[in-house]
Amino acid sequence: MIKDAIESGCRNFVIGIGGSATNDGGIGMLQALGYGMLDKDGNQVPFGAKGLKEIETITDDFVIPELKECTFRVACDVTNTLCGELGCSAVFGPQKGADPTMIIQMDKWLAYYAKLTSEKYEKANAKQAGTGAAGGLGFAFLAYTNAVLESGIKIILEETKLEEYVRNTDFVITGEGRLDAQTVMGKAPIGVAKLAKKYGKQVIAFAGCLGEDAALCKAHGIDDF
Repeated sequence: MIKDAIESGCRNFVIGIGGSATNDGGIGMLQALGYGMLDKDGNQVPFGAKGLKEIETITDDFVIPELKECTFRVACDVTNTLCGELGCSAVFGPQKGADPTMIIQMDKWLAYYAKLTSEKYEKANAKQAGTGAAGGLGFAFLAYTNAVLESGIKIILEETKLEEYVRNTDFVITGEGRLDAQTVMGKAPIGVAKLAKKYGKQVIAFAGCLGEDAALCKAHGIDDF
């Protein structure tokens, strides 16, 4: 998708990462953009986490030339690192069907991939918050492209220029599928409420359902729900 957009003239991207079914450190995306994730025989490794096991060399001879002109604002709301106890394999691997043995293996493969990457690209930092997002896609964006990881709601508020509308309104109405304690951890309704309170506006939230702890939202700018 990124390659197609570049060929269509796009240079500035807003990318949402999360909810992936992969744990490949982003190598699938990088291969599509022309990076060589090569095995001992000089062939591209297979797709998926199993491909990480076979990486011996990383090349950039055939990367799309226009990629260096592109910027990526990456919406990322998790702080997980690439490897370790809070890494993508340990935390998100089980959600994707990985058993304990597979988690250990994938974490080891990702660590080696990160080592190879850091030897070639000085920006690579597997310990940076967010590098473990979407199975390591956060790491790939930061190490291999001109990217920044930002709060998803921050990007959306800026891109939609919501502040210009909030300034001159009487009530601000926001919503979510489920309003609960997780809402106050940086989700959209709280981002909207924070912006509204900058201008002293009343905020009402609608939700498909309410958690028992939904009242916590009232301490974070939502007046009623």
